[in-house]
Amino acid sequence: MHQVAIIDDSHSSRKLLKNLLDRLCPDVTVVGEAGGVAEGVLMLRDKRPDAVFLDIMMEDGMGFDLLKYFPTASFRVIFTTGYNNYATEAFRFNAVDYLLKPINPEELVSAVEKLNFKEPGWDKDFIKYLERGQKPLRLPTNKGWAFWKPEDITNLRADDNMTYFFNNKGEKILVAKSIRANYDLLPDHLFFRCHKSYVVNKSYIKEVVKESGGGGFVILEDSAEIPIARRRMGNFLEWLKGDEEK
Repeated sequence: MHQVAIIDDSHSSRKLLKNLLDRLCPDVTVVGEAGGVAEGVLMLRDKRPDAVFLDIMMEDGMGFDLLKYFPTASFRVIFTTGYNNYATEAFRFNAVDYLLKPINPEELVSAVEKLNFKEPGWDKDFIKYLERGQKPLRLPTNKGWAFWKPEDITNLRADDNMTYFFNNKGEKILVAKSIRANYDLLPDHLFFRCHKSYVVNKSYIKEVVKESGGGGFVILEDSAEIPIARRRMGNFLEWLKGDEEK
């Protein structure tokens, strides 16, 4: 679990970032906020977070000015800014990451993941899976992490730049990665992207329904209906036949 602080002179930016962290990063707790350099220095000395999300241009100075107060800082820094021309200077301060506003949820999760790099073995459950030779997908939840075997996942559904995972127990998890990125992690003999917003697991298809326009949908064992795009129907049917031809 990481204790983090947010320093940004925009209240709405702090609120948005905190909401994203609460929603997408279960191993992060926001322990302090500040609206500028002076307030931020006092807050960091008081709260002593593991990491800080730091804006660069603020009304009373720059984020770099704040860091000069901490020449041997114990916290790590993830810059959050609307300016793309300070990245080189940011990484001179050993920044973990440099996020441009509006913050992309997938990039935020990736930045938080980097906080774990100095903590090998941080997740005992994941190590146990690896020791057993299994390769589960690690999915963030509001309580920590869930480890789902690919064969237990029934379908994926896009939600803007994020993805809902559904499993055979009726559970669902929202993951801050695009459906394309998540689809690339799955075995292609089990999963097919039948629509730009949907991926389906072959093992849970109960029925395929063709429509006159050339598209259609599949009905899963839990009665969920997943659309099949017209231009993907042919490849989808060939994929379904793959096991039969072996």
